[in-house]
Amino acid sequence: MKKTITLLSAIFLFAGLLATAPLSFAQGDIIPESNPGEDTTPPDDVDGVKAIAGNGSVTLSWNVATDEQGMAAGYNIYYGTVPVQTDGSAYENGPIDVGQNVSYTVQGLTNGVTYYFAVTAYDDEGNESINYSSEVSATPMHGAADGQPPKVASATAVDKGTIKVIFSEPVQEDTATKVESYSIIEDDSGLPLEILSVNADPMDDTGTSYLLVTASQEEDLNYILTASSSITDMEGNPIVSGTSDTALFSGSGAEPTPEDVDTVEPELTSIEAIDNTTVLVTFSEPVVLSEDPTLSFVITEEDNTDAALTILSATHNPGDEFVTLTTEPQSDITYFLIALDVRDEAGNAVNPENTAAAFMGNSAGEQPGETPEENPEEVPGENPDETPGEMPEETEDMMAPEDATNFVAKMITETILNLSWAPSLNTEGDLANYILYAKKGDGEFGEGTVLGSDLSGFDFEGIVPGIEYMFKLTARDETGNESEGVLVNFVLPETGPEIALLALGSLGIGRLLRRKKSKK
Repeated sequence: MKKTITLLSAIFLFAGLLATAPLSFAQGDIIPESNPGEDTTPPDDVDGVKAIAGNGSVTLSWNVATDEQGMAAGYNIYYGTVPVQTDGSAYENGPIDVGQNVSYTVQGLTNGVTYYFAVTAYDDEGNESINYSSEVSATPMHGAADGQPPKVASATAVDKGTIKVIFSEPVQEDTATKVESYSIIEDDSGLPLEILSVNADPMDDTGTSYLLVTASQEEDLNYILTASSSITDMEGNPIVSGTSDTALFSGSGAEPTPEDVDTVEPELTSIEAIDNTTVLVTFSEPVVLSEDPTLSFVITEEDNTDAALTILSATHNPGDEFVTLTTEPQSDITYFLIALDVRDEAGNAVNPENTAAAFMGNSAGEQPGETPEENPEEVPGENPDETPGEMPEETEDMMAPEDATNFVAKMITETILNLSWAPSLNTEGDLANYILYAKKGDGEFGEGTVLGSDLSGFDFEGIVPGIEYMFKLTARDETGNESEGVLVNFVLPETGPEIALLALGSLGIGRLLRRKKSKK
């Protein structure tokens, strides 16, 4: 509208001239040679679009677009959770008119959901680019880097042998747990304080806090901690030397408790196939698993590492040194188990020299070493307790149907989880229904959902990121006998490396093909 006001003023000033002859001005004069009202040429398509994920937001940037009059008057942002790949298709949201800005942060997005973005340009007459820009995508996440390097927020002496370092944002654990990533010196003398080990803080789930075990400090003496540029945030940005890479702290005289100085790594001590679908894994001390415990282990055939034995669920109680894995049916072959993300309660990862071991599969479904009892065939009339001519009493059905197998959870949308299973053997032929139970976090299983006996899958709606779900599927016969059930756990990550990897794979990647905008 600003350009229209200028044009009217010019018309009044030069009314006499307009009556006698058309005007032509050099580029930059107030009145263009052509009549703006007749401008129907849209600006060029926008290019150079980039996206950086944030916490509940995505920041977009792009190159300046031009038209025959010069720079574009402004830009529109379109976005949604579904990519637009064909001519005439439209995004779910937009346009967001951002004026002449060439960067903009879209707020109010859901962490863990991938969004797709495109930008168009428009001129003063409202003509808009014919095509969307190349499409870019990004996945917002809690603690996502904002393009800024991480900083050392603070350093505190927990006791005379432990320093807690807190960063301004989550940092990659493999870079932040190396002794050589830090140095500590006395403030006055410059003498070094030896760092013995570094571990992630087991009480912190944000990825920002780390514990440094040091030689004995001198109480009330000032020390300077420096973090090196080898430490990077979840987006790969390194700490910048000389800009908040240091912190001052005062030494402590407090004696550490045994828990504070636990640097002993847990070890994998045994693996045993209890039956055809159960594997017992034992460690040297109580362990802590990842949010989805099935991702803490991988089982393959020893002779063919590409052939994986599917882990359907993992059962572990806090404080236990053993984990019970439910697998798909095993064969009588040698398998190889690897522990990937297993730590003790102090945060020490499993000893890297003892994270894997072989075990023999159990195809018979029997306890190892157990020999089934043989029931000798009885001859009618030879049983001294049997009365000739007497019909044996009918026994009550007390046996439940066999459990379903291969109980698997798979995410199909951002809120819907598909549960699938292989049917019960149903050897008695009296299976009436499958019953599905669900619980969240530390809660109890609610009332089961009756699914009938013909289903082999069910879509569970309403999954929320960051909440652990456990599902139990049982088989019930016509007389009400119900099996023990099979379990599966699922967590859609809200924080941590898992979700960070989703974002890193999509930042700044656009489709090379142009797509015409939907005509609304």
